[in-house]
Amino acid sequence: MTLDQSALEAILFHEFEGVPDACGRGSHWTADHCRRVAHLAVVLRKAVGESPRLDDLVYLSGLFHDVCHDTAFHEHGEAGAKRVRELLAGKVPAPLLERAAAIIAVHDDKRPPDASPYDTATHLVQDADLLDHNGALQIYQCICYGQTLGMSFAEELDHLERKTLPLWRKKTALFHFAASRAEWERRTAFVEAFLRRGQREEAPQLFADGAAL
Repeated sequence: MTLDQSALEAILFHEFEGVPDACGRGSHWTADHCRRVAHLAVVLRKAVGESPRLDDLVYLSGLFHDVCHDTAFHEHGEAGAKRVRELLAGKVPAPLLERAAAIIAVHDDKRPPDASPYDTATHLVQDADLLDHNGALQIYQCICYGQTLGMSFAEELDHLERKTLPLWRKKTALFHFAASRAEWERRTAFVEAFLRRGQREEAPQLFADGAAL
């Protein structure tokens, strides 16, 4: 890794100052999500045995992939590609910036492996992006979103069971690497366990049989 991560992350977080999150997940949610995706993309690169030469590219692309998410939601890929060029001109090598912008433009075009026209670096960022929305982070998002709608805990659990988990199971087919798919399944299992635990506590029931999360 040759990039100054601290400086780049400072630029990203400054970009999100004062920008509210529509789902009530906190003022720094999207910036934190981008930071996690950047680092997770590098972790995935190592897990799948791809070249370390991809690290700067997948980190930079992951870090700024949602830079316009909260201001241009439906077209945030193309808008993000334009904005990252403006933000980082002269701060990172031009060829690297152009490659990262190209990935940012299409990062939300997630397709099954046999239908994807994109390269390995793009797939690493796409997989990392999906993964960061599952597991404990998905539970947090679900509860935050439910609170913006005035939902009770029972209603949030119902939404998680009827809406989120069925969709999440379908997304398994979108992953490009076995390591990504295995991690997605682990995180989904955690959400399923939380749901079962939450339903039992909401019932309410005792846990004398040793049942746990």
